[in-house]
Amino acid sequence: MNKLKLLLPILLLALTGTLAAQDTASSELKHRAIQVSFVTPLGTNGLDSWSVINHFSLNILTGYAGGVRGAEFTGLVSVLKEELKGAQFAGLGNLVLGTTDGAQFSGLFNIGIKTTRAWQFAGFTNIVADTMTGTQFAGFANIASGAARGLQVSGFGNYAHGSAVTQITGFSNVTVGNNKGLQLAGFSNVHSRNMNGAQIAGATNITTGHLKGTQISGLFNYARNLKGIQIAPFNYVDSLEKGVPVGVLSFVRNGYIGVEFAASETMYGLFSFKTGIRKFYNILSVGAAYRSNMIIWGWGYGLGGMIPLSDKWNFSIEGLCYQMNEGEWFTNRLNLLNKLQAAASWKLSGSLTLFGGLSWNVTVSDITDEYGDPVTAHIAPYSLFDETYDNINIRMFPGITAGIRL
Repeated sequence: MNKLKLLLPILLLALTGTLAAQDTASSELKHRAIQVSFVTPLGTNGLDSWSVINHFSLNILTGYAGGVRGAEFTGLVSVLKEELKGAQFAGLGNLVLGTTDGAQFSGLFNIGIKTTRAWQFAGFTNIVADTMTGTQFAGFANIASGAARGLQVSGFGNYAHGSAVTQITGFSNVTVGNNKGLQLAGFSNVHSRNMNGAQIAGATNITTGHLKGTQISGLFNYARNLKGIQIAPFNYVDSLEKGVPVGVLSFVRNGYIGVEFAASETMYGLFSFKTGIRKFYNILSVGAAYRSNMIIWGWGYGLGGMIPLSDKWNFSIEGLCYQMNEGEWFTNRLNLLNKLQAAASWKLSGSLTLFGGLSWNVTVSDITDEYGDPVTAHIAPYSLFDETYDNINIRMFPGITAGIRL
């Protein structure tokens, strides 16, 4: 450790001196087959190091050269003034101030300032400040700030100003520009402008331009303009060109929103909110009735789809599941009403639509309360099927529904 403390000032002075000396170096670079150095300029190329392109280079600690066309091995940090055509290996990092063609391997970082056509492997980060074509693998993050084509793989995050970039990371990917590719992240993907491809994330996907492809996430998807499919618990689309959002709740600004007031044989008053697109929408519903000297009410969720028959007529098929509560705010046991219903609707005028149809209903109820005492479910007003299996009562019966839609 003491030796390292003594070497660090020497290394800093040596690198500072060599970087400052590049302004006085000859504009024509020389070629040499082999060079060996301890700390530039303490090596076989001496003060000419920054004006020499080496075909094989070995730097014990640090090195600074005009370029490499072949291979270079460095203990700590290597800096190339002009170009790399070949491979660099460094214990800490590689920096190429000119163009890069080949591969860079380092324990900490790789940096390419100008056009980079290479494979970069780093323990921490890879950075390309200009156009990139190639592959970046990093333990922490990859950055390609110019136009990029290729693959980025990292443990935490990737950023690219890409035209055809695939990003895979443990946490978050960010892409700017019109891109064709894939974003796969443990937490989130963000794409600015237009994307043709897929976003798959553990939590969220965001595309601020046009997305032609697929978004799949564990929580939320957003696309400004979508031609494709979204799959997540919550989806939002500003403008849907073609496709479908699939989730618990999906909002499409140019899609379908319906508000309904209805009645059925089970609940005499029903309010439902529907959102999504006409082909596939989500339903939130609540209803109540007074029967058997008590208020029976339920809240439910469902899915549905609508088939247009003409300008005024539509046909819909819906499936819903309600948790029913009998004589109390919440019945703390299994007490479900499941409905499969089909209805025809007629557009009366403006946004006012009349609808009506038939349903098939199945109730599933635990016949004991939370204390183990027997109870009777009052959901079904009548039944064609009534059987009990292991304390679970199942009843089936047909029904009707009718109402208005706004």
